[in-house]
Amino acid sequence: MDSRKTEKESLDALKTLLLQPENHRLKILEDRLDDPMKRADEISRALPEAVSLSVMSGNRLARVIQPVIDDSLKESVRKNPKGLADAIFPALGPGIRKAISSTLMGMIQSLNQVLNHSFSIQGLKWRFEAFKTGRQFAEVVMLHTLIFQVEQIFLVHSDTGIVLEHVVAEGAIIQDPDLVSGMLTAIQDFVRDSFNTDAGDDLETLRIGSDRSVWVEKGEHAFIAAVIKGTPPVELRTFYRETIEEVHIKASGALSDFDGDTTPFALFRETLNAGLQYKENQEKKKISPLVYLILGAIVIGSIALPWYWGYKALEVQKDWERRLAKLKNQKGVIVVSEGKSGEQYLVSGLKDPLVADPLDVLSPDEKAGILARWQPFYSLDPGFVFQRAEKILNPPSAVTLAFDRNIIIARGQASQKWIEAFVSRAVSIPGVDGYDMEGVVNTDHTALVKAMKNLAAVRVYFENDSTGFLEGQEGVLERGAGAALEIQRRMATLDTEVLITIVGHTDTSGTENYNLKLSRERAEKVSRIFIGQGMDPRFIKTRGVGTKIRFKEEAQYEDRQFNRAVTFKAEFKSPTGGKPE
Repeated sequence: MDSRKTEKESLDALKTLLLQPENHRLKILEDRLDDPMKRADEISRALPEAVSLSVMSGNRLARVIQPVIDDSLKESVRKNPKGLADAIFPALGPGIRKAISSTLMGMIQSLNQVLNHSFSIQGLKWRFEAFKTGRQFAEVVMLHTLIFQVEQIFLVHSDTGIVLEHVVAEGAIIQDPDLVSGMLTAIQDFVRDSFNTDAGDDLETLRIGSDRSVWVEKGEHAFIAAVIKGTPPVELRTFYRETIEEVHIKASGALSDFDGDTTPFALFRETLNAGLQYKENQEKKKISPLVYLILGAIVIGSIALPWYWGYKALEVQKDWERRLAKLKNQKGVIVVSEGKSGEQYLVSGLKDPLVADPLDVLSPDEKAGILARWQPFYSLDPGFVFQRAEKILNPPSAVTLAFDRNIIIARGQASQKWIEAFVSRAVSIPGVDGYDMEGVVNTDHTALVKAMKNLAAVRVYFENDSTGFLEGQEGVLERGAGAALEIQRRMATLDTEVLITIVGHTDTSGTENYNLKLSRERAEKVSRIFIGQGMDPRFIKTRGVGTKIRFKEEAQYEDRQFNRAVTFKAEFKSPTGGKPE
């Protein structure tokens, strides 16, 4: 009875000793699951990382919670609209004041036009026209004075003064954009510093002579400056204000992190070109008969001039258009603007880095007189994308690349190192959306599998009842060690692990216990030789099987020699390594 009690107590003590660590860990897990404060603390530490990963993986979190935020905002406005009004009032108030100020300034400018023409001879004529047509005098004045042309528009980065985009009306005199930008920035800084203006109060109009003005519309990081000849309508300022708002909405990141690269702002060229507006005076004037006589004399005189000059000018223009067409038809080249200054043609645009010089399509004679300025951009033409991919990926001679539907396709044989570089670089190439490398054979993995097969084919034979090798086994042993070292080298390259089991065997003579001991000693002897030649002992295991595994039935005494041996078995330790075929 005492013996059974003692055994039970010993068994309980053994259970407690074995299971105490697991019970302690289970207790900790139960406390974490049952304690809301601990769960909240763990979630608070993991939540920021989860939000960050969601942003990097396509911002799925924003798409999921957006309906919840919208519904919450609507419910908040329904219950307490005053709270939302109080929250946005600091930003809404200045905006409303600036809009009212701009509208009043436009009204003042219109009134100024009316007053300027009220007491002149032209003004009396317009008053009579207003009386005759039944229109307001101010409307008649605006009808006759609304003659203007927007000659140039500059989009300028406020902090650096760099011109982000510049458009020019046809026929307008072109000035150096950087010089104009620098002067405008300097004038605004002078006004802000000299007159101690409030934040947001900047120079809006600059008068140049009697018929030109510069309208400035400023945003947070950039401003638009329009050079206007004549008297433009007030509505045009609204267009520029909406344009600068569009620039800040679509390119806010490029503006706030501006590093001197103006390429992202080329997409606003069409919008700025829409601001190059003009209006001509349609008022008909009576022409004096003397003018007809003078024009007739000029026409008659021009007939006598040599027609050659006109023909030559036409040929020069056609020649320039032909050269320009060659430049525009190049892949990887976008001509943004072209013009002429004196005898020199000016061309500016974008070119892919793979295009050495767009002017190379022209002959030396055709290049003469052309001044070109190019900004870099990456062309998404499939030919350029594939050429850029080949240059970046640098495939070995045994690998061929193809490009189909924005996917880089690799086929052939390559090392593990190149495969890893391919995977990391392929999707970072502009114009490449993904890759397909199912057809790539990993030569390092193939070599590893071959070495594992070579080692498995090796069999080393021993003397009877001994750990000594049979005569002539040195070469076999050396071949096995070479295969094992090759496996070890390929493991390091592939970042995988292979376990080599050295199995010892004996013939049926002797007792089974003795044979197991002898077979294990034979396996250990081979293991020591492999380790001595550089094999890592972590990847070697020895095993003695005695007579359990036979290679030949011992019908005759000579048959026993085939069972006195050591064999090898190589297996992947990692689940992704695969099995040798």
